[in-house]
Amino acid sequence: MSINIIGIATAAALTNVNLVLEAMGRGPGNITRKATTVADPAWDATPTHYFMSDQGVSAEFQAQLLGFSNGDLPPLPEGVVWGVDGVISAADALAAITAANFSFASFNDGFTPGAQVQAALDAKGLYVIPFPEI
Repeated sequence: MSINIIGIATAAALTNVNLVLEAMGRGPGNITRKATTVADPAWDATPTHYFMSDQGVSAEFQAQLLGFSNGDLPPLPEGVVWGVDGVISAADALAAITAANFSFASFNDGFTPGAQVQAALDAKGLYVIPFPEI
């Protein structure tokens, strides 16, 4: 069974949420897809939120995200320290991962990736901003 995560950040917290995930070793720019609270948005609508879909994450990563709801910062990879060498500070990281700024849903193989994204966005009253037509 694989674990799939849909993460949703407010537009205001996007940069710092991405910096937290990057510090955790997930790489830069994790959350990039645009969403809004406005139904049937046009491709150029202003995003109120951004989301990611990460299929097949480890149980360790899922546990680290669950710790966010307790206000816990995750352990960082060896040699990475909060607030050192360009890593987001612990205080800014804690502010970024509050429930008001970042939420996530965890799924198993029983749902298609599209259904997972839709369920997570529906729970927050969000709509995907479509890519522009070429």
